[in-house]
Amino acid sequence: MISIVTGTLNRRHVLEGLIGNTVDAWDKLELVLVDGGSTDGTVEYLKSLNHPRIKLIEVGKRSSYWHYMNLGVRNAMYEYVCQWNDDVLMVNKWEEVFDAVKNCDASLFSWQYGDMTDRFPDNWNLCCYFDGPGLVPGVGHEIVMNYGVYKKDVFRKAGLYNNAYSYYYADGDMSFRAWAFGFSVKPFPDIHVVSLITERENKKAINTQDGLQIYTTFLSQYRKKEMPSNIEFLQ
Repeated sequence: MISIVTGTLNRRHVLEGLIGNTVDAWDKLELVLVDGGSTDGTVEYLKSLNHPRIKLIEVGKRSSYWHYMNLGVRNAMYEYVCQWNDDVLMVNKWEEVFDAVKNCDASLFSWQYGDMTDRFPDNWNLCCYFDGPGLVPGVGHEIVMNYGVYKKDVFRKAGLYNNAYSYYYADGDMSFRAWAFGFSVKPFPDIHVVSLITERENKKAINTQDGLQIYTTFLSQYRKKEMPSNIEFLQ
């Protein structure tokens, strides 16, 4: 079974699509939603559903991406945790996803901006760019990981999402660290995720100006098997 973890804030209008595409699509999914103090009826709507496989965590105020994700991971019921966003949709059947990811520690999916009518474009974004056994050889030295599934053992031994970031780079940091510290990280280019293009302008992601510099520094540490002191671990 898979726990899907995401944050949300004043995004009531995307939640029906999220729920329909996840917990209502397969009965072996749990949805862990971390709310940052929504005032648009999000909390009331989720509570009214009384869904047995939706877990709502109310933070009560706007916070960072890593904070939402770490809260979600800590409250996830299952050993497989899917890193997600509230405005993305899985194109494949979740049964296919589980069959694909169950034999690796971390998995990376391909994604594109669009809508469900664009779910079979010719060229999906690569799910990772760094070199490594079984990954995508020869295409670069960075990683782009927006959506995928981790086994909780990664969070126990390689740590949770790095609290140095506000939004951007935290997911790439997490997946690169898993790879650098010896976990099996595998891309699945045939598992497709659509990020709803109509929602892009409505997002107000917070990022620090020095985020890329922080990211670059940490990646160089991970390559040397050095762990930053600010990393928290799942107990």
